[in-house]
Amino acid sequence: MKMSAQRYRAAILVVSETAARDSSTDKCIPALEEVFHNDGNDQWEVVDKKIVPDQVSDIQRTVMQWCDHDDRMNIVVTSGGTGFAVKDVTPEVLFILFDWT
Repeated sequence: MKMSAQRYRAAILVVSETAARDSSTDKCIPALEEVFHNDGNDQWEVVDKKIVPDQVSDIQRTVMQWCDHDDRMNIVVTSGGTGFAVKDVTPEVLFILFDWT
């Protein structure tokens, strides 16, 4: 019996006030899932996806849950909250989560 190679674990986080209220407005998650499926050479499994509003605590909590444990994600892809509007805080929130040492 052939052993299958372990697949990398991916998570998708969409930061959007609109999509957090109505997930049917989100087009990003299906597009990114398709990229992982079609272009990932069967090496990736999207094991979690979430939509949160552009709130510091929601973004931090989600990323930390995915990254701060033994069964962590190999990659977290984020979309939205790009910093072009006053309320968009995603770049700043993610920046402070990184260990730059």
